[in-house]
Amino acid sequence: MAKRRTSKAPESAPSALTPAEPSAPAPLSVDPDPQAVFLLHTEYDLVEGKARSRLTSRRHLYIALAAVGVCLLMAWLAVRQAEENAALDARSGRAPAEVIARRIEAGRPQPRRLITYQFSLPDGRTFRREISVDAAEYDFYFVGSRLVVKFLPEQPELNTLLDRRLEVVESELLWLMLIAPPFLSLPVLLWALAQNILLTQYERRGVVVRGEVVECTGEERGSHYHVKLRYQFILPDLRIRRGTAHFVRDDLRGAKLPEKGAQVAVLYLNDWFYRLL
Repeated sequence: MAKRRTSKAPESAPSALTPAEPSAPAPLSVDPDPQAVFLLHTEYDLVEGKARSRLTSRRHLYIALAAVGVCLLMAWLAVRQAEENAALDARSGRAPAEVIARRIEAGRPQPRRLITYQFSLPDGRTFRREISVDAAEYDFYFVGSRLVVKFLPEQPELNTLLDRRLEVVESELLWLMLIAPPFLSLPVLLWALAQNILLTQYERRGVVVRGEVVECTGEERGSHYHVKLRYQFILPDLRIRRGTAHFVRDDLRGAKLPEKGAQVAVLYLNDWFYRLL
């Protein structure tokens, strides 16, 4: 009786119907080439994947210090002028005067009421001045009415009504000098603080990644050459980010600007904060 022969395929032979496992994708390189990268901001150098600034100062801090300096200077000038006003008023002279004219000047939000008075000194010199008064005073200062004025003996042109302070600079302006500079400087100080925090975070946690130029254009504006560069970059997790940078580069006037696809470097902190180097 003949034996039935059976053939058995070797276990090590792969099946032609079994699909091959896909190979893992090669990791995406995000490091820019220091030799090929175009740096829009010339104060940066790329060293071992880090952005190193050749500028040791932080310009925004100098702007903040300048704003504080202006506030202190204006306050000092206001105080000095207030002291001078007080000294002038203390040594002012007195003289009888007469109202010689009055008028109402249309204005917003309210019309101005003005009177003109005239007074004479013992040496025969005569002075006159038009001055603004409120509505209640205006009714009492009719033409021909008598009043008393104060004046600076060595400069009689500086004079006013007896119930007012003799001032070279009005008190309202001095108060404005004290209040306005700090109020206007507050946004500058807040901006400088935010810039300082952001720059510190860039230095500590920022990562330099490679990007590419989407479009780069330049134009003359006044005496400077302004460059506008649109760029994009891909993060290691394959997310794409885009941005636009503007900068003054007079040295690029007449030079060939980077073309589309040229390599740039981006200092990346997070999805909300990144900047072209």
